[in-house]
Amino acid sequence: MAVVAGGVGRTGPRVLLALVLLLGAGFLAAPAAVAAPACPPVAVFAVPGTNETSEAADPARSVGLLAGLTDPLARRWGDDLSVRYIPYPASLDRPVFYPISEGRGAERLAREAGDVAARCPDTTITLLGFSQGADVVSDVVHRAANGTIALPADRIAGAVMLGSPRRDPQAPNLLDTPGRGVLGPRPTRELAVYDGRVYEVCAPADPICATENLDFTVFRDGWASGAHRSYPTVQLDGVPLFTVLERAMDAIVVRATTGPVTALGG
Repeated sequence: MAVVAGGVGRTGPRVLLALVLLLGAGFLAAPAAVAAPACPPVAVFAVPGTNETSEAADPARSVGLLAGLTDPLARRWGDDLSVRYIPYPASLDRPVFYPISEGRGAERLAREAGDVAARCPDTTITLLGFSQGADVVSDVVHRAANGTIALPADRIAGAVMLGSPRRDPQAPNLLDTPGRGVLGPRPTRELAVYDGRVYEVCAPADPICATENLDFTVFRDGWASGAHRSYPTVQLDGVPLFTVLERAMDAIVVRATTGPVTALGG
């Protein structure tokens, strides 16, 4: 079974986990055993959602919905996995309006991930974003694809965007959820360079990523909705989303530190 644009076909949890673990193995560059000092084998850049962080936040401190995914990974892998949260305004109108907030987040993410890419040629770089943070990640992967930032597209080993207001239903999605992002998608063709390394996840009825029209009320109120914050409980063929993503990241860290691994069911 292959992942195709528009979602994952119906299948059992073992096959899905095998797919994700194989996908994780495919994300990798060379093993990082000879990485330079202060260069982790795997670096995760996490971008929190609207109202979950600020420009003054501590990058070493997990915050918001994504903490439920990254905290167990950080505890399990220690120095083999670096998790850095991107500080940015994460606001709708205060202290700055959304476009400025998202832009500052994208610049910070591109700069910090680009710095690791330049200093650490063997480090596997992954990006993770939720809500407005997913918009930030989307912005960066598209800019990298166009060569307009210092982070090369081939150094982005994988990216997952949860509840993105820029979600494109024609791009690779891990759930078959109708609708599109409330802000409209970026050009899907620009993702072709990643060859299946960039994925969206949109929870059913999430008004931020599963709407049909730009509606100010949805844009203003949807960020706090129950559906938009349901990702820890979303299931992929009976397996919790965060479990799937954790296991995929486990496979990435194992591969980066010890060499290839065999996926479940492989």
